[in-house]
Amino acid sequence: MNEKAARISITLPRQTLEDFEKSMSEIGIRKRSTAVRKAMETFIRENRMLSGKEDAKSIGTVSYVYTHDKRDLVDQLLDIQHYFGNIIISSLHVHLDAERCFETLIVRGKAGDIRTLINRLLGLELSNISYQFM
Repeated sequence: MNEKAARISITLPRQTLEDFEKSMSEIGIRKRSTAVRKAMETFIRENRMLSGKEDAKSIGTVSYVYTHDKRDLVDQLLDIQHYFGNIIISSLHVHLDAERCFETLIVRGKAGDIRTLINRLLGLELSNISYQFM
């Protein structure tokens, strides 16, 4: 690393730190600063994708987990998928257990439209939302 380093301090719940350190150990990262830097780089990359050119052609995935017994939520997801049918080219639905479902949407279209879809999904009661597009 050729650039000067900056020292920061953060405050977070003890359980979050314990989970973070457990994850570090599981994947073989020894230094917190390395793990935090990798997490920050991922955060920056994801947000750069969301702030790119509106008309740029993009392709990618949007994944999330939800509890299927929330009927209003399922209806909202279906409405969103139909509304964005012009950019959602495929979807994969997996039943994780008796309560939870995992869904991945394959999207292709203008970056601005994909960002609008992601923002709509972020407003719902979903967990583990992740997206990757270029």
